[in-house]
Amino acid sequence: MAVEPSSEFNLTQAAVLARYFTNLDRPVFALRNLPEVVKGALFSRYSRTEKSLRRVLLDEFINEPDSGFDALTTSAADADDMVAVRRAEEFYERVLVGYGDDSVAELAGAHVAVERTSTLAAKALEDSRIGISPLEKSTRYVRFDRPGRDGRFLYHRGPELAHPDYEPAADLLFETYSALIEPLTQAIRERFPIEEDETDRAWKAATRAKALDMLRGLLPAGTLTNLGLFGNGRAFEYLITKLAAHELPECRTLAGDLLRELSLVIPAFVKRALDERYGAPSAERLVRMRKAMTRLAPRTGA
Repeated sequence: MAVEPSSEFNLTQAAVLARYFTNLDRPVFALRNLPEVVKGALFSRYSRTEKSLRRVLLDEFINEPDSGFDALTTSAADADDMVAVRRAEEFYERVLVGYGDDSVAELAGAHVAVERTSTLAAKALEDSRIGISPLEKSTRYVRFDRPGRDGRFLYHRGPELAHPDYEPAADLLFETYSALIEPLTQAIRERFPIEEDETDRAWKAATRAKALDMLRGLLPAGTLTNLGLFGNGRAFEYLITKLAAHELPECRTLAGDLLRELSLVIPAFVKRALDERYGAPSAERLVRMRKAMTRLAPRTGA
């Protein structure tokens, strides 16, 4: 399809910009084919200029030799990922930092998967819902009694859980959960027979989900689950700092894991999460606050 020039851009400019916007002539449009760090910097600069967003991209990014825009948007098959990451860092330092503050990190985001983590740790991740959207493996639609590769039930085992009664108790809960799935499903199907306008597949899925929903309370807090997170850079930065101060060793490990992986995709936005100037002191302060609140609680009757 031929690119039509808008009143703001000539034909050549419109041809260049068409790759990055869903339209060039309407007041509402979406961005596409741009790296996260570019979108963050673009919106940051957009807030401090009279220009339109499309004009900012053209004048200050595409047509600015020192911006490094071409290198960041080139998708050569043999491009080295780490080279791209370094370019993103350089781009951030050169363009983004000059225009923004912490809120700039809310303009770019990333998707992260966290697997084989305990329900307790998952709740710590999901607690940061401002800026982060979590989606967890469903206890309503997925059976949790499938054993792992070692033949054991999937729940967290760590040195902090070395009590001799822990594993027998967790195993018993899983065994009870597993043993009740089929009889409870059958009882539900007898109580709620298939309706005339319902397919057999839908009825079976719904009744099984009802059974799993009723039994999920048996699953221990250490049950391993998977979840996906989408969040902006600022939210991830704070989540990492908060997890580093958590009382659970598993959560502290997750802090380092998240920082390592996010540094490969949005390095500029999480670089302060655990650094010596900002992140680490913040985590230490959170630890001190928790300890102080713990000491205070008995005196207030909490």
